[in-house]
Amino acid sequence: MKILVVTNLFPPHLADTDDFRCQNVTDALRERGHTIRVLTSTFGLASDSGHTARNVGSSADQLDAVVQRRLRLNGVFGLEAVGGLGDLRELEARNNTVLREAITEFAPDLVHVWSLRGVSKSILLTLRRASVPVAFHVSDTWLADELREDPWLSWWHRETVPAMHRIQRAGLELSGQRTKWDVGTPTFIEPGTSRLPTIFDPSTDAGFKPNSFAEFQLRRIHFSSPALQTATAQAGFRVAHGEVIHSGVDTQAFHGDVKPATAPVKKFLIVTRLTRDCGVHTAIEALRLVRAKGAKATLTIHGRGDSEVQAKLRTQAVQGEVPVEFRSSGSQRDLPGVYRAHDAFLHPVEGEESFVGAPLEAMACGLPVIVNQDYAAEDLFRSGESCLSFPSGDSGLLANRILELIQTPNLACHLAQVGQNEVLSRYQFTTAVEQIERYLEDTVSQWQSA
Repeated sequence: MKILVVTNLFPPHLADTDDFRCQNVTDALRERGHTIRVLTSTFGLASDSGHTARNVGSSADQLDAVVQRRLRLNGVFGLEAVGGLGDLRELEARNNTVLREAITEFAPDLVHVWSLRGVSKSILLTLRRASVPVAFHVSDTWLADELREDPWLSWWHRETVPAMHRIQRAGLELSGQRTKWDVGTPTFIEPGTSRLPTIFDPSTDAGFKPNSFAEFQLRRIHFSSPALQTATAQAGFRVAHGEVIHSGVDTQAFHGDVKPATAPVKKFLIVTRLTRDCGVHTAIEALRLVRAKGAKATLTIHGRGDSEVQAKLRTQAVQGEVPVEFRSSGSQRDLPGVYRAHDAFLHPVEGEESFVGAPLEAMACGLPVIVNQDYAAEDLFRSGESCLSFPSGDSGLLANRILELIQTPNLACHLAQVGQNEVLSRYQFTTAVEQIERYLEDTVSQWQSA
């Protein structure tokens, strides 16, 4: 197949994330004989730093045979949000034009959409109008979080707006200008529907009933976790028909020997984005409690993220006299060595994740794992068998679990062996790629037979 991949970020430009899943999957599909073109944003290019709508020309683009960096992001990853209808329309027109050109020039058999965080959501309408099948790979919360806040679509579809906004919009509609713009820069989600206040008005923030986003037809969609599918459904989208395909672990890269039961368990590791719900503060407090009982444990925190969060965590570690080393995330190929250099892995994250990847990577590398029982996916981890668990935010119980590993090395060895075997048997990256490939082939087949 010829597959056009559309995504907001693509390595090596990843903002404050270290998400290589899109690249890994597209590379694997290419190795399986498919022709891939990636359409992504100009984020990370020198000329795109702090862009505004007035420099959306092609001078900032970067194109090669596989990756075309042409889309413009808006108001994310430190970029200034575009304001004013004229500048906003220019940005929207740019992104929709780039997408149509990519479809025309590449003539794909299918468009595979990944994350559109920060990307014009009107391109969803351009995709729906295009004569090409589309499949969505939802591996973060952009759909549930951003659609109703999209500045272009909400400008047209909100009912509760200031008087000048209402007058300007009415003038554009009565003059037929909105209809003309809609051809290249979609504004109508459904023909004849000028407003969708149940979706776009801030007054509806109390929540949505299931299927309130029925106007957005996402017929072919797969998620990287059941939790993400549930969150998207709770946001109002019709996605019960979607499939869950776990991203899997590349065990050719992430592998390691399980340490013998005689090996001490001292060096603990966390690999996560540093956000408000990363749970690292709970882990630092747990380590303080562990050391107060005489155990000589240390903690390495490997990740990037919010600078304010990181500053608070550093202060907490210093004040508690806890030996914590902070490392910035580097290349993905460095991570297996980071895992193998430690004795056990902690996953204290206190929020739903699209794919709980780091604990599985740690398991593949032979480490025993302790996970947050409230937010680690139940279908991935079995407490007491493949891991230990603790209630969210409970530093005391986390400290007890850490002490269990330190004081019972046989348990640490057993958990590591079971966890590694489960990753090898159930969560191989190659299996995920095969499932995605079949899903995309079925998408094309259904399109052709419709």
